[in-house]
Amino acid sequence: MTDKKSILHDLLALSSGTEIPPVFMLWCGISAISTILGRRCWLDMGPFMVYPNLFIVLVAPSGRCRKTTAILLTEGILRQLDTPINFISQRVTTEALIEAITITHTTADNKFLKKTCEGAVYVDELINFLNRKTFESGLAGVMIPLYDCHDKFEYRTKARGIEYLNNTCLGLLAGSTVEWIRDAIPIEAVGGGLTSRMIFVYNDIPSAPVARPKPMTEKREIVESIIRAFNRIQHLQGPITLTPKAWERYETIYNSFYSKSLFFEDSSTSGYASRRHVHLLKVALALAASEETIEVDERHVCGANEALTLVETQLFQVLSLITSSEKGILLTMVKSHISKSKRISRGDLLRRVVHRIDSRELTELLDTLIHSKQVRAEHSGGQIYYEEVCND
Repeated sequence: MTDKKSILHDLLALSSGTEIPPVFMLWCGISAISTILGRRCWLDMGPFMVYPNLFIVLVAPSGRCRKTTAILLTEGILRQLDTPINFISQRVTTEALIEAITITHTTADNKFLKKTCEGAVYVDELINFLNRKTFESGLAGVMIPLYDCHDKFEYRTKARGIEYLNNTCLGLLAGSTVEWIRDAIPIEAVGGGLTSRMIFVYNDIPSAPVARPKPMTEKREIVESIIRAFNRIQHLQGPITLTPKAWERYETIYNSFYSKSLFFEDSSTSGYASRRHVHLLKVALALAASEETIEVDERHVCGANEALTLVETQLFQVLSLITSSEKGILLTMVKSHISKSKRISRGDLLRRVVHRIDSRELTELLDTLIHSKQVRAEHSGGQIYYEEVCND
């Protein structure tokens, strides 16, 4: 993402020769750096402060794109740091989260007490942490102010009355399938407060198969280099600055997105669109910290915009899958088979989807895709072939 030496390059090297998609490892690295920084670094934006913490969800079909492997690899490295990260349990109630995020630090002689309210949730399956039950019990409502890093947060518990949390900060790195998100988050909540704070990183194309990845012992030198860099990043603290060129680039990107993006026109993406500039700044801060600095320059802003733009190419698809009807899911499945095949005959397409769709239903779905100009049909040699319409 940047020209200077970045620890993200080592993380990508660590995952090379595995089935972890580079895009997943990149965002795991960004998550790790944002988790390490916590509240120690901040950007003053006048009415509000921007802290580097992020809510990142890796989305892929079950078992195909190694999202769990990427998350566990990242967490394993973070657990080896000199200053421990406060990892929160995967299965937790709202009150348990409040209790877990609050840590009291004492000196050996117990003369000095300090409370911190920072933590990170790393879960290979989002539904183990956030599901219909915990969502409806109020967990999502608590996660929002923790993401926003409120200086003071008030929460009423059944057992202990009002709890006060000061200087809060929560990070999230989770894996999920589209189906798990549908089960975890009510459709009416998609696009709102919590999901607008999430960056969904979608990938449905598996990497080339690697039957025998190299043992981590052979990459120990890379792991140790990452750990040393992460330990140094833990010492970064203070106000973050942007260079004049970085501010100029940020303003250009902000104004262009604000005036041109179609995300504002869709209820499922409008919330994300309104917070996109905050995501941009958070990722830029992480990219700067990956070079062990808290001065953000133009390269970091451009790199953050590039990373988000790549994710956003799939955002409509992810959110439409989450909120769509059964027919919408089948439409997406048919189009996906056509896209991956480049060009496919009707017979081959039917063989791939016959476990879910019969011939009559396939005709109706293809008619919808053709009339909406997403797919075109071509008659050749007595057969019908389909290919995706590119709207570049």
